[in-house]
Amino acid sequence: MHPILMNRTNLIIYTLAWIFVITVQAGVLVLYFGLEVRPAMADSIVFNTIFFLMGLLIWYPVRYIPLSDRNMITVLMNFFALGILVVVVWMSSGYLIMRQLFRGDEVLISSLVASVPYRVISGALLYIMMLLVYYLAVYSRNLKERIRNEAKAQTMLKEAELNMLRSQINPHFLFNSLNSASALTLSNPGAAREMIVKLSEFLRYSLRLAEKEFNILKDEIGNIRRYLDIENVRFGSKMSFEIDCPPECKNYPVPNMILQPLFENALKHGVYESTEPVVIKMKCRRENDMLVISITNDYDSESPPRPGTGIGMRNIRERLRLIYGREDLMLSRKEDGMFVVNLFIPYHDDKNVDS
Repeated sequence: MHPILMNRTNLIIYTLAWIFVITVQAGVLVLYFGLEVRPAMADSIVFNTIFFLMGLLIWYPVRYIPLSDRNMITVLMNFFALGILVVVVWMSSGYLIMRQLFRGDEVLISSLVASVPYRVISGALLYIMMLLVYYLAVYSRNLKERIRNEAKAQTMLKEAELNMLRSQINPHFLFNSLNSASALTLSNPGAAREMIVKLSEFLRYSLRLAEKEFNILKDEIGNIRRYLDIENVRFGSKMSFEIDCPPECKNYPVPNMILQPLFENALKHGVYESTEPVVIKMKCRRENDMLVISITNDYDSESPPRPGTGIGMRNIRERLRLIYGREDLMLSRKEDGMFVVNLFIPYHDDKNVDS
């Protein structure tokens, strides 16, 4: 939205600023250049009114040429070319209008021609001033939006943690896990003891709501393994998992608990719905400054889908958008009996992680 036209107050301030410029310039033309009041006022009104309108239009190239662009030479060349165009159009229009208004006044026309260097300099200064004003407006707007997004991200993080606790540490999950452990105490006490230890470690990790929002990938994978080991007791041979995480990915910073809902989704819509054994696979790889995580699972396309709200997937997409400011960091698709989710995690060395 245009920073000047977005509300009446800004437009009034902008108009008053140009009225002040018109008045000052007319006074300069009378006092220092010896023009009469009438042609001086006409000159000032014509040229400054044209720049008043062109100044509003300058916003649009500013809006779509961010200074954050890595190729600053291209940015500067674009604005240099735009500046030449603005000054040429401004001066040509002003001279044409003044010639029509004072057609028979050869003295005035000669003075207009003689003032070309002065007008080029003043036009360039006005152009640069408009650029500075607009980029200040862009910076202010981006700062406010970043503050709002950070506040919203914190709120969403708390909500996500609460949703995580409600979905993970709920009576149904604990009931099934403890029932499985109870059954194992008779047939395999060692396995029962190991399962209880894993359950305890999983719950401790899940309940440890760290103040830091990021964690290293290998710790997240460790908790995912505990979760899958616990669920594997119930599903047995119906569910298996493979995690491929090369060394260069293990210490990569990722948002806390970003993987948990994806594996829950794979269990719910893959293992539960399928009558055949399901393999959940996770692969990680580095691509330049990006970590790519792919999670795939078999699914039975003919089985009726289990009811669900899809909150987990939406929360992941929204968290990634707020943290990294991008909409394209999570993609999912179904193809050839496989459900695939890809996460793209940009690298930021300033992200704090829990070690």
